[in-house]
Amino acid sequence: MKLVTRLLASMGLLVAAAVIGSIIAADVLLRRHLEQQIAGELEREARLVAAFTPADSSRWPEFAVLAGARLGRRVTLIDADGHVRGDTEFDRASLARLENHRTRPEVRAVLDSARAVGMNERVSASTNEPQLYVAIKDGPPGLAVVRVSTTLVVVDAQVHAVQRAVAAAGLLLLLAAWLVAWLLARALARPLLRIADAARDIAAGRVAEFPDVHVPELAHHVDALRAMHHELERRFEDLRREREESRTLVEALSDGVLAADNRGTVISTNAAARRLLGYGATEPLPPLGELFHDRAHRTLMREVLTGAVLERRELDLGDRTVLVSARPLADGGTLLVLNDVTGLRRLETIRRDFVANVSHELKTPLTAIAGYAETLAAEALDSQAVGFAQTIVDNARRMQHLVDDLLDLSRIESGGWRPEPRMLGVDAAAREAWRPFAERASSRKIELETATDSAAVNSDPEALRQIFTNLFDNALRHTPAGGGIRVTADRAGDETVVRVSDTGSGIPSEHLPRIFERFYRVDPSRSRQEGGTGLGLAIVKHLVEAHGGRVEADSELGRGTTIRLYFPT
Repeated sequence: MKLVTRLLASMGLLVAAAVIGSIIAADVLLRRHLEQQIAGELEREARLVAAFTPADSSRWPEFAVLAGARLGRRVTLIDADGHVRGDTEFDRASLARLENHRTRPEVRAVLDSARAVGMNERVSASTNEPQLYVAIKDGPPGLAVVRVSTTLVVVDAQVHAVQRAVAAAGLLLLLAAWLVAWLLARALARPLLRIADAARDIAAGRVAEFPDVHVPELAHHVDALRAMHHELERRFEDLRREREESRTLVEALSDGVLAADNRGTVISTNAAARRLLGYGATEPLPPLGELFHDRAHRTLMREVLTGAVLERRELDLGDRTVLVSARPLADGGTLLVLNDVTGLRRLETIRRDFVANVSHELKTPLTAIAGYAETLAAEALDSQAVGFAQTIVDNARRMQHLVDDLLDLSRIESGGWRPEPRMLGVDAAAREAWRPFAERASSRKIELETATDSAAVNSDPEALRQIFTNLFDNALRHTPAGGGIRVTADRAGDETVVRVSDTGSGIPSEHLPRIFERFYRVDPSRSRQEGGTGLGLAIVKHLVEAHGGRVEADSELGRGTTIRLYFPT
């Protein structure tokens, strides 16, 4: 609806409401005032009639006619029994046929109560016009009530005249209001329309022209709109700059980045992602559900579309290995990050093969060195030569242990070893792995305690023995004399948790995240003195993960360390 129409309608409704209210008020208030005024006049006239009514009752009929003619009213004289003794509209002969007036409300009011005046308004049966009746209890002996009445048609005429005048004035006022509203709307509509056009130009990103407005209230709005336009331009420019910077950063990333909406449609990608997926710079990408051809990869993408969070999930894309991470976006979309680790995997393979080959080649010379050194130590006569030979033997054995651990770790990492799990009792496996350490522990008064409650794990027997062997070896090297080692096991949901705890020196909290890395030592000098290779916990971690489990560690300085092994059931 246009502004002019709205203003005209509003002004018309207001004026119409005012006129209708005035007409209703005239009908109610003016009518009430006029009726009260006429009632007062009728009461005075009734008292005047009562004062001049002759004492001779035989003259009452003619007196009533005369008084009514002089006053211009209907005068009725009524005795105490309610009989009409005189009436302006009836002659003497007709009075006997009139019905008893004692039941009339105004008559009954003065005869049956202490009220001096009775009043009633009703339609006359004879004239069929509204009449106002006023009765008083007064007059000469024998006369009980003097009633004077008059028609109210004149009141209706006066009220209707006033209402017609009010309606005419209202019509003129309505026309004047419409004229003012039309002029006001014309004065306001044009600048408002120009302001609206400027707002639409701002919303569409076009150059906006702001009108010159001389109405103070609208001028403030124009100034506010102009200020908003400048602020929006500044912010849009900042957003464009930040967007370009973000786009440049994303394009410069070596990792592939894809963003998809909640339907899986790819809405943004960088050059690295297109290169990894084999798409050209302008070639459109299919939805995430169709991005890969391998069934396992498609299943993974369907999981991503449900809002799942992925952490470095490995995918093989032809001759390349990619780690996929996914995060849901706030609007229901998905962000994918593709990290090409093909070169890293190739280096790991080279490193693993190198370590395996070197370790394998070192076994034979180390065996020869250890054998000859033992022979020299056994046959040498000089004590110094024996000491030297024994040092060679000890270091050769240490090198052999390191080579064996490296070979085991390489075999596990390369997939050359696969576990053959079966249900094994934790207590029996722990006791069997402890047997080689029993003499060494006894000499230092370190005891093994098991509290497994007959728990069993689904594990490869040789792998479980090697796990306990490495953990016991670590615990013995870091537990002081008189300490203890405790093995417990219990069920936790769909996992069996095996805990190996000691009362040793403990591990500082900053080292805990790295203790399962190969060759990582909390105290390198102490580990070398005690013969550790730095591979024991790394082998434990890989063996447990080969069973589908995981390893965690808790430690407190001076109170010992607990290694938790989670085996799926």
